[in-house]
Amino acid sequence: MDSIKGDGIKGDRIKGSCRCGQFTYELNKPPVYAGYCHCTECRSRNNSPCTSIMFALEDSLSVSGSSDRYSELGGSGSTIEHFRCVQCGTILYSRPHILKIIVAIPAATLKDASIFKPLAHVWVRSKEPWLEINDGLPQRSGQPKLPAALLEQIR
Repeated sequence: MDSIKGDGIKGDRIKGSCRCGQFTYELNKPPVYAGYCHCTECRSRNNSPCTSIMFALEDSLSVSGSSDRYSELGGSGSTIEHFRCVQCGTILYSRPHILKIIVAIPAATLKDASIFKPLAHVWVRSKEPWLEINDGLPQRSGQPKLPAALLEQIR
């Protein structure tokens, strides 16, 4: 696999699935961001101190299998739709409405987890107080720093 410059992910086709394998995805473009999220919503939803997450352009995502969805309000006050497997309940991707053209994909769903290369920790102001972050990655108190060209498309 060739390295995709600047996005924290390697490879030209990225594949993943739910735990049971019934609901799958493929990205035909590299993600635009990869990192660890410490927001309250991710921590609560995943019963974990943080979530490894990738942001991808929605039009690069193709899915197959049966899914259902539910919505919740994110910390921004914007709706987030979560798409999960009807059999095992794994959330395969989410659509944060505030980001319009972006989907969020948990890195734990990757077929090859070794390609996940996080760029930073985000929402660390919400992290668990007992969690020490000492991996040397940048820490942002709030949202990730997305590429300027992408931000223009979202606005």
